[in-house]
Amino acid sequence: MTHFRKLILVIALFSFISNCDTKKEYTNDIALNALCYTLASCNKSTPSKVGMIGDSWTDLLLGYPAVDTLRVQLEQNHGYQITGATLGGQTLNAVFNLGLQFQVIDQAGADIHSIILSLGGNDLQARLSEYVANPDSVQAARLATIKSQLKTLIQSGNAYKISKYGGKPLRWIIHGYDYSNPFKGAVIPNSDEGCKSAFTEAGFNLTDTELPAFTTKQLDGFNEMLRGIGKEEPYFYYVDLRRTLGGPNVSNPQLMFDCIHPNSLGFSFLAGKLASLIAPITKEGN
Repeated sequence: MTHFRKLILVIALFSFISNCDTKKEYTNDIALNALCYTLASCNKSTPSKVGMIGDSWTDLLLGYPAVDTLRVQLEQNHGYQITGATLGGQTLNAVFNLGLQFQVIDQAGADIHSIILSLGGNDLQARLSEYVANPDSVQAARLATIKSQLKTLIQSGNAYKISKYGGKPLRWIIHGYDYSNPFKGAVIPNSDEGCKSAFTEAGFNLTDTELPAFTTKQLDGFNEMLRGIGKEEPYFYYVDLRRTLGGPNVSNPQLMFDCIHPNSLGFSFLAGKLASLIAPITKEGN
């Protein structure tokens, strides 16, 4: 399910509740808070020094606490105050179309110095059927596009921040994902991305040994691409989270919510590792 459909579904649900209940002001506030939390679309600033643009690893479903994702863990357990545009299903194309890098900078204000990114997974895994005929060339093309988009995101965001507030460029921190577990089932209806069922439906005919080998190759290629950007962009920082949950080739199922999302315990391990590695970057100057 795309992030736009999720957003429309939740806002429609709030609208339905408000039309059936006398507590209209309360439900309207929930809808507005959801837009502010997931898209940094607020009528007022939410000052902070750290921003975030992310996908379902940072917010699985509009801030609903089904799973304590990386954003929740960083905010509740590691002392971060984050201004973010975080929404499950987020893609780099959508980030550019919505101008989320600019919205986060606007909302955070002049003291912002770092933005944490959790992006690229949906771009890499979309339209799985395209991989069937020639997986290596499709993966190479996808990674090249993601790399180009990330570099543009960094450069455009820094140019905007400096023009608006002056000072130094932002520090952009991105984590690589940990290994999936395609043998776990989907939990959210119609969202089986990364699951064995999605690969079968896309036309793959992989054994139970070949499937995790394929997903591992995807993930390792993505992480190494991110590592390479760090050598080219002076304000870009890559954090390797692989093997936190027990891989390769698959993460421990007891730490997974579904095939690609950790559960709250899994995210607590990931957030602890992430927080310890990025503290020298995000805490500098605080």
